Amino acid sequence: METADHNLLEKLASLSENFPKLGIRLSLAAKELQNAGTPPSESLLEELIAYGRDFATLKEQGLELAKTSQVSAGAIFSFTDLENLIKALASTTESSSSQPVLNILNQILAIAHQQQPEFPPLQSLKAKAKELHQLISHTKSDKLPDEAQALIAETHPLSAVLKLVKQGKNLDDEQWLELEEKVNASFGKKLMLAISREKLTIPNDSLPTTSRIKLPALEELNRTQNIATQPTNTQKSTVPSLPPLIVVPSGGAETAIEDPDVMILEDPTPRGTKPVDEIIIVPGVEVSKNFPTVERPNMMFGETTNQKSVVSVGLKVLVHIQNIGDRIFAGREYAGTRGQGFRVEAFQINIEPPIPGLNLEYMAHVSDIGDSPWLEAGKLAGERGKARRIEGFAIRLTGIQAANYDVFYTAHVQNMGDLPVYSNGAYCGTRNQALRVEGIKVWIEPKN
Repeated sequence: METADHNLLEKLASLSENFPKLGIRLSLAAKELQNAGTPPSESLLEELIAYGRDFATLKEQGLELAKTSQVSAGAIFSFTDLENLIKALASTTESSSSQPVLNILNQILAIAHQQQPEFPPLQSLKAKAKELHQLISHTKSDKLPDEAQALIAETHPLSAVLKLVKQGKNLDDEQWLELEEKVNASFGKKLMLAISREKLTIPNDSLPTTSRIKLPALEELNRTQNIATQPTNTQKSTVPSLPPLIVVPSGGAETAIEDPDVMILEDPTPRGTKPVDEIIIVPGVEVSKNFPTVERPNMMFGETTNQKSVVSVGLKVLVHIQNIGDRIFAGREYAGTRGQGFRVEAFQINIEPPIPGLNLEYMAHVSDIGDSPWLEAGKLAGERGKARRIEGFAIRLTGIQAANYDVFYTAHVQNMGDLPVYSNGAYCGTRNQALRVEGIKVWIEPKN
């Protein structure tokens, strides 16, 4: 079963390399046919027939394999449908013994340096973690490699780094010295110095989770926006009523919280504890300009500091998510999914309500295309439905009021987890590493 899944994944990868280029050539040929009556070349037609044959064969093999598994196969019309089926088949045959190790490695890959995103000693450590991650992911035997067993037993040097980063303050001197010696010997004193000075963190404590994510329906978002934009009495500071929060437990059943005073804006899991098995979704709403100053944490490079902060500038963030489509979020809301394998294919940002003299622009790195030009607010960065992933992006402010504000943003990236917070035009993400952005968070703050 595992060998069959592996073969299907290889064939799927081959198809994914061929169809975008074939589609472009077919598009050009269609224009030639329309404009000049030039028929497609025989070689192009042969490639099209071969692609159709390979697609049909892979579809048949996937459906046959689904019959012997617990995967429910729906209608297969497109490459995306086929990709979802085969990945679902592959996920059902993953060895349960290897998943805890992969979870540990994912946490290690999520470690970030607060001041130097490309800190060389950390990059070397992550290269080792990626190599081990790939080795374990492709292991077909039920017996884990020795290094994987060492990770579980917390005797591996990578485990020492993770323990120091997560539990450093709670370790006694003897434990610290033992781990420090192991890290120095394996990764050098510079990395250990960064750990001891608390320069390394795990943003938002990127712990593994198997929770399901449910996004608000478009109708609910539209209803929320209508409520937020209704006229209010200018003599009183009012807050638009929030719809009930949606809680999706691990079993999949929905529960509505009717208490209007409950408002959960961030992941409620305390740092260093086991994650909860439910995701709380807050539909996007706009906040009144007269909303008073509130106390809330400012998340910066994985650290939380209790400081007073005024309400962020109003934003409307649209993301196009693979297999889900367009969804709309507000500033500071997480826009996308986590750990579900869905890529962000495009995004669009507007300042709403507008602020005279303040605007923004953004760019994105798109797979198979590269860096886009800087786009003004309201224009789509990326493409809808072209199976191309956003791999990174940057945002900057423009206009005569730009000097009075800062724009902050972060992203959840495949195999890396939540990245540190970037600002004012700094690039967030990767380039040419085939790692998809799965979600983004953007907000604008006035400078003090």
